This record gives sequence, structure tokens and C-alpha cells, in this order.
Amino acid sequence: DETTTPPTALFVLPAQFAGRNVPDVSFNADPLTGYAILYTSDVNGFEVESFMGGGSFVAPQLNGIAALLVQNAGHRLGFLNPLLYGLAPGGSHGPNAALNTISAGDNWFYSGRNGYSPAAGLGTLNVTNLARLVK
Repeated sequence: DETTTPPTALFVLPAQFAGRNVPDVSFNADPLTGYAILYTSDVNGFEVESFMGGGSFVAPQLNGIAALLVQNAGHRLGFLNPLLYGLAPGGSHGPNAALNTISAGDNWFYSGRNGYSPAAGLGTLNVTNLARLVK
């Protein structure tokens, strides 16, 4: 069943996960609710372009988060997916959770639900709580 079974694994996951998940985690990449680009222009001075989104905006955010996690931990963390999937069984609820499940809404193809979903992966990161766990 494609709605609940992720694609083939690229690394060994904890036993409760059957394979590699796409997406792994969620960020806001929707151009309609995404990001405003502000810059200076030689022609018009200050410029604003809004309604930007996509993976090109999300990937640098995740890279920055990974850098902050490494800085906070004081050592390299390596590939983050085993850590994130290891947190999933108990890490998606409560004020100290490192993952926030997306249990409502959809991405036009899949609906959010508790736990892993094809719409939102493991959910969004609570970076403060994740940093406490990797310290």
C-alpha cells in the first residue's frame, strides 16, 4: 500500500520502520504561504518578491539547523535520519518532543495523520528540544 509503505531503505532503520521514507521531515515549501525575498536594487532601491517556496528554500534551513545541532552537541552527528527515526516512536507528542506530528491537512495527495505520513514524513522539528537530546 503506497500510502503507508515508504520506498526501499537506503540505510538500516529501527525495526518498527519498513524502509526509507519520503519525506523524512516537513518544512514549509508552499509558495503560497512561503517566504518573502527582500533585497536592494540599483534600479528601484528596495525590492520585495513574495510567494516563493520549494525545496530550494527548505534545504538551506535544514542545513542551518544541522549546523546548530552540531555546534550545540560539540561533535559531529553524522547522518541525522537514524536519530530522527529513532525518536519517532515516543518523540512526537508533548512539550519536550523533538518531533511534531502533522495530524491534519494534506499536500493534495496524502493526508496528515499521527505518526509517519507520506504527506509530512515524521512531522516538523522542534529544534530546541532536538538540540537538548543530542547534547
